[in-house]
Amino acid sequence: MVLKAMGWVAQAALLAGAVAAGAQTRAQHKVVVISLDAFGAESLHDPMLPAPTLHAMMRDGAYARAMNPINPSVTWPNHTAMVTGVNASKHHLLVNGLIVDQRTDKAPSSVAHTPKSVLVAVPTVYDAAHAAGLTTAEVDWVAIEKADGITWRFTEYTEPHGEIEQDLVQQGTITEGELAHWHKGSQAWRDRMYTAAARDIIRKHHPDLLLVHLLSLDSIEHKTGWGNDSGINTIAFLDDRVKEIVDAVRDAGDLAHTTFLVVSDHGQMSVQKFVDPNDVLIKAGLQGPGVANPAFALNDGGFALVYQKHATPDSAAQLKKLFTGSEGIRSALLPEEAAKEGWPTPAQTDQAGDLLLYAANGFAFGPAREKNKGAHGYPNTEPLMKSIFIASGAGVAKRGEIPEFNNIDIAPTIARLLGIEMKNVDGKPVDAIFSGR
Repeated sequence: MVLKAMGWVAQAALLAGAVAAGAQTRAQHKVVVISLDAFGAESLHDPMLPAPTLHAMMRDGAYARAMNPINPSVTWPNHTAMVTGVNASKHHLLVNGLIVDQRTDKAPSSVAHTPKSVLVAVPTVYDAAHAAGLTTAEVDWVAIEKADGITWRFTEYTEPHGEIEQDLVQQGTITEGELAHWHKGSQAWRDRMYTAAARDIIRKHHPDLLLVHLLSLDSIEHKTGWGNDSGINTIAFLDDRVKEIVDAVRDAGDLAHTTFLVVSDHGQMSVQKFVDPNDVLIKAGLQGPGVANPAFALNDGGFALVYQKHATPDSAAQLKKLFTGSEGIRSALLPEEAAKEGWPTPAQTDQAGDLLLYAANGFAFGPAREKNKGAHGYPNTEPLMKSIFIASGAGVAKRGEIPEFNNIDIAPTIARLLGIEMKNVDGKPVDAIFSGR
């Protein structure tokens, strides 16, 4: 009866003495990072949100009123910021993949299947952990393909013959046919499988650092917008997945020395209208057969990058003038202006645009489509772009709400918890969460 009255973190402390002494890797302080894609800070602070596991973690540990994403406020750049401790001006990842065909006669696009060594220009916390001899793992993390610093993995696209995938097949959790047709299922189904993979890794391999990424909320809000019952119900579904991961750590005997960080990459905003900057470029004669110096926009929801084949300071200024005041445009920023908001410049990386466009509230960049969708990618100062942070478990003080901070602080916080060092980062550990501080 006493245990029932205590939080799960307090139970873990009480039961710590019962954990059998095992291999050194079992006694190592462990960190589990769970990213709930597109979970906006505003949603978390709804007192009637059906998320009992998250609320218990908030009561037993510390949580931020909001966590500030980097620009651009999209998935891969922000997940990369959280594991590198730097923003996009240094890690150089701007969209959900590698931008190709920019500054050519073709429209640019992005390639998701790109090795981490090509996408990410700086070291990561999982690289540092692996170099220190720790066991690392990832489930559906991004910009991490073929990363040398990962010991165990269940990737976004799955590897049908991978060890974790075959574990799930042998357990009857998934079939070979379902693995072969991975993206025919719903995102909620995939998130269940990702959670099953995380449980398998925890119980069999006891990773010192585990990165888990669940996408259901982002998926449903892109379809229906932000702040409705579809999103709220999806949060309830994700709360159950978090509980499964916590329970797996408990079952593995690792709860007493595990810290959980529940985060998100960005929020979401409802959209009433889509506009395509390429329509403006076409009307200006900057696209089409025979154009000597074509320009194309790569659209990504709340922002677009404009690339020109032979861009000069004068031609970029003309592009800025062309878009300033256009319908649906919040702002048009030259590289030196965008750099003030944490974007890289073309001199730093060919991924950077010659012009950055932000969409106005209620608008997003892309082909015209029906209303009531959701989008992100807006300036990180927009309240609805802000993300969540919850810390609970070993080493975390019962602080309650702490002030906002930047998500580049996540990587050095993980490093401190693991007792390793990250050099040349701009973030700093979130001191407010630690016991005795």
